[in-house]
Amino acid sequence: MDRVDAHAILPGAKPRMMSVDPTTVLGAALDALVEPVLVTDAQGRLTFANATAARVLGAARDVGHPVSDLLERLPARTPDGGRLTPALHPIRRALAQGEAVIGAELTLELEGRPAIFLVNTVPLRDAEGRLTGSVSVFHDVTGARQLEREATEHAAQLRTLVDLINEGIFIIGADGALLFTNGRGRSLLGDMPAGEQPADRIKRLRICEVDGTPLPAERLPSYRALRGETVSAMTVLIAVADGTTRRTEVSAHPLRRDGAIYATVVTWHDVTEQTRALADLEAARAAAEEANQLKDDFIAALSHELRTPLQPILGWTEVLRRHGKLDDITTRALEVVHRNIRQQVRLVDDLLDLSHILHGKLMLRPETFDLREQVRAAVEVVEEAATLKGVRLGATLPDEPVPMWGDAARVQQVVSNLLTNALKFTPAGGRVGVRLESRETRAVIEVNDSGEGIAESDLPIIFEPFRQGRQSTRRGGLGIGLDLVRRLTELHGGTVTVASAGLGQGARFRVELPRSRPEAAASAPPAGARPRLESHAVLVIEDNADTRDVLKLMLEVEGATVETAADGEDGLRAAVRMRPDIVLCDIGLPDIDGFEVARRVRARGELAGVRLIALTGYGRAEDMREALTAGFEAHLTKPVNLEQLMALLVSAPR
Repeated sequence: MDRVDAHAILPGAKPRMMSVDPTTVLGAALDALVEPVLVTDAQGRLTFANATAARVLGAARDVGHPVSDLLERLPARTPDGGRLTPALHPIRRALAQGEAVIGAELTLELEGRPAIFLVNTVPLRDAEGRLTGSVSVFHDVTGARQLEREATEHAAQLRTLVDLINEGIFIIGADGALLFTNGRGRSLLGDMPAGEQPADRIKRLRICEVDGTPLPAERLPSYRALRGETVSAMTVLIAVADGTTRRTEVSAHPLRRDGAIYATVVTWHDVTEQTRALADLEAARAAAEEANQLKDDFIAALSHELRTPLQPILGWTEVLRRHGKLDDITTRALEVVHRNIRQQVRLVDDLLDLSHILHGKLMLRPETFDLREQVRAAVEVVEEAATLKGVRLGATLPDEPVPMWGDAARVQQVVSNLLTNALKFTPAGGRVGVRLESRETRAVIEVNDSGEGIAESDLPIIFEPFRQGRQSTRRGGLGIGLDLVRRLTELHGGTVTVASAGLGQGARFRVELPRSRPEAAASAPPAGARPRLESHAVLVIEDNADTRDVLKLMLEVEGATVETAADGEDGLRAAVRMRPDIVLCDIGLPDIDGFEVARRVRARGELAGVRLIALTGYGRAEDMREALTAGFEAHLTKPVNLEQLMALLVSAPR
């Protein structure tokens, strides 16, 4: 063996080497090891410690001394934490027994930290077989043991977590053997016999399709996954361990190693109760809808039936009041009958209107009107009742007209219902007032009173149908008047709110309605007058040919230049080409709907000045709101007559 200068390579090596010549390659190799190495003679005297042993165990000081000095300085513990007696140390045992001690695990305290070593000690013998000493290698496994502990802890946590999942989880090997199952899987499918084949599993669990037919073996999710298929939420029926039949959703996914499938993970989710609950919920929903429909139908029928006998009573009361000479008692009696019949008619009308709104059948008849007139008319309706009750009734209206586009009769009904409600809950000597305010884009109507007021807890329910204030000291009516106010207001694209300082503090209802621009009167032009739409370019987008043709004719008679399109895409191309002043657009088009047409028109800068008007058979409040949100300026419900159309179109910019 070649000799090297170990002292030049490893300064200070000679004091650690008594039995190994430090100038040999062997001595240099031992010093190069990353593991501590100790060599003793037959009497247990430490004769060699490599550089790692000197650094880690501090063994350089012990060379030439009994190894017991080192063992006493570094007491060892066994894996269970007990103190290891010196006689049982691997070095002592190897010297005493003359046999190798391999893989002895010891824990040493080094610099205040535990270090775990696997110690291998081998006895050394001469050519005649006599024991001459021992060599020991300390392999540091501290990091490995830490990783093992963490892996064990993580595995335990994962198993606990998997056992808590409300799904049966199975891992099945490529040979069909069960590799793993969680607690839910064992309770759901029972013990799976070793080597059980798919056909046997189907037979044992009586696995069936949802329609009850037995599941073929090749359809079993685990079988399919082992052949590379991913199965998601396949519904099957199984006979579980307790003997009942359950509805389950089964998923399976192949597991691959180096590209080859070695197992599959399968999940079984019992959806029996969920399916039953959904079925019960659906049945309850259907029953509730049917009951609600029956209720609405009954209200509608009742309203119609009640109105029939009321009409002649009211009519004859009017005849008697206006004709004939009656004594004071009869006159007074007729006034009472007349007043109460009118109230009854109003209740019946409210029931009818509410029924129509609930069914989406209430059709607004829009026109241009001065909102002041509808407020005045509503005040006139309740003037007599206010006078008889001794309540002061006042109205504050603007001097200038308040033009608005909407159903004039329904707007009057909103104001009338609010005034009637205020009058009902205002005692004699109190006051009820209505104020109309005109703003740039909307009109504001406020009805206030000095009456009973509304408790804070009742404010959220005040507009709900058939509900009356829980804290109110007075009851009366059907509880539909304010709900009708809310629904009619929303049909016009407006909002209604209520405020009250509490019981005895009166109440204030505020209605906000979008208003139209001041427009020309919708009456027919005088003879010889110029056409009302002269120099206006109009695009009609309508898929119904008859409607499209008649609209084109009506507009051309009024002097407009009209182009038509049968669907949304054609309409958009026509709009870009002709840049019309006005676009009349149906909502229910065959390709893209009218809302999308409006959004795309508004997105194009060159069409910024186009006036968009929705023309549709949908007349619900949500339809109107969606139209305005999409970019339409107005919403017309079919059928539309010419004068309604003119009221909107004559003010369009050229």
